[in-house]
Amino acid sequence: MNDDTKLIGVFAGELWQATTIKTILEDNNIQAFINNEYLNQVAPYLSDGGGMPNVTVVVNALQEKEALKLIEEYNNSAPGE
Repeated sequence: MNDDTKLIGVFAGELWQATTIKTILEDNNIQAFINNEYLNQVAPYLSDGGGMPNVTVVVNALQEKEALKLIEEYNNSAPGE
């Protein structure tokens, strides 16, 4: 699999966090997907077991660095900025 088709996880956490991150990425022209978005509804016994994050946001490997930079900026920003 080459880099233009390879998907990389850039965030793992709860659904509300993943949705926010996905929106930020898409607003900056990075196509993002949420893995396991419906896991709580389909198999709740599998989600968040043992402290594991519920969902993962994935992006194209070619956009990984840009996505991680945007996520870092979001994590370091103060509310209302």
